[in-house]
Amino acid sequence: MDVRPRRVALAALVAASSLLLAACDGGSDSASGPGKAADSGNKKDKGAPSAPATITADQAQQALVALTDLPAGWKLEPNTGLDKSQGGEDEILNGSRPECAPITAVLNTGRLEEDHKANAQVVFTKKGDQTTVAQDVSGYERAVAEKAMAGLRTAVEKCASFDAKASGKKSTVKVKKPAGQQQKYGDESVSYDVTVVTGDMQMDFDLATVRSHGAITTVLNNYPAHGDRGKAAFAKALTKAAEKLTAAAAKTA
Repeated sequence: MDVRPRRVALAALVAASSLLLAACDGGSDSASGPGKAADSGNKKDKGAPSAPATITADQAQQALVALTDLPAGWKLEPNTGLDKSQGGEDEILNGSRPECAPITAVLNTGRLEEDHKANAQVVFTKKGDQTTVAQDVSGYERAVAEKAMAGLRTAVEKCASFDAKASGKKSTVKVKKPAGQQQKYGDESVSYDVTVVTGDMQMDFDLATVRSHGAITTVLNNYPAHGDRGKAAFAKALTKAAEKLTAAAAKTA
């Protein structure tokens, strides 16, 4: 089960070709307290212009992690779009149980929902190794983003193991929360580890998804059986991604 690809495009993670919080106390997921954002929003002057509903394409780009945000030894990959860079529709992981769909959506496209208003993605690889760190930033209206995060949280809780298909072949997807106490990011965040097994191929991922207002970012670490696990780069990327997402979404509704 040690046959693993060098890079995995999110849309083709189960294909053989080469290549996205944290929770709080006791490993449980984190979320902002009820009514927090609404309370501040009610104090706006009636004459003040309304805040835009979503981040712009430029703001999505500004929320991306830069190469200088990672430890030494990484390189930026040409970005053709994580959800378009490899293969066709038959390579996408599909056929999962409805409640598990958010997991496969993230693995396939980097995003939780198709109805995004802005999007940006970036991919980094470890020089001379097989480890990949990738990030997706997507903008939604706040209600859509909140619903998407709720669906992801349910999937992480209820989809410890489920079957899906890739290129017509059966895949087994296993999902679990990372061990230990996890730091909270943005308005709410959830972290989850995913393993996908298709035939004699196994792919392992560390993932974390953060929401700030209506903007969502997912950071992914895909690591091989041997070599750098990529944990240090993943941790730095996640911290910086959450920081940049919060800044980009600050002036939105």
